[in-house]
Amino acid sequence: MAINYDMIEIDDQPMSSRFFGEGKWLTEFVTPSSLEVCELHDGLTSSLVSIEDRVVACWQWVASEVKYKRFVSGTLRIENKTERQNDLWCDPSMTICTKVGNCANKAFLLASLIRRDMDADSVHCVLGNLYNGKAGGHAWVQVRMNDQDYIVEATKDSGPVMVLAELAHRYESVHLFNDQQVWAIKGRTVMEPYTACFSTWLTTYLDQVYIEGGK
Repeated sequence: MAINYDMIEIDDQPMSSRFFGEGKWLTEFVTPSSLEVCELHDGLTSSLVSIEDRVVACWQWVASEVKYKRFVSGTLRIENKTERQNDLWCDPSMTICTKVGNCANKAFLLASLIRRDMDADSVHCVLGNLYNGKAGGHAWVQVRMNDQDYIVEATKDSGPVMVLAELAHRYESVHLFNDQQVWAIKGRTVMEPYTACFSTWLTTYLDQVYIEGGK
């Protein structure tokens, strides 16, 4: 992984976004070896040779087939116990089955699919901020190809698939992780909760001029 800012490798992080107080490690949300991820990946990429074509195929499915929602809620009932989670972080397998996801759920799935073809140093989910006058927490995928870092935005199916990270000034990375490692960038904090998540900016924020800081 190219390190263009003050990054440090940190311990895996416990996350509480499930039911009945269940905790998961952050790295557990990227699952390249799960059955559903493997089957979907094979179906999308079996006829494709180049890594870039495979990334595009995975992105297109996640961006177009998984409906984006600002918040994903869920209710779990076990015997006589019920709990509702209003901001549910789903495993990629669940997102494949339900075809609904917030920015984090869609990024988890896309990173898991791409990890089938690329090593852990080259594919990361990113939790960070997206700036449009004010910052909002957001999640996306970052890949490294040909010694360049690219942002792969999982929430919409139009615009460029891969954007050079150095040009995407409105994206501020805070945590980068996959199924094996977690990194943090010193001095940065994710704007929480993921309130509007950029949802009002969907028609413009991936326009090339906009990405580079124009209006």
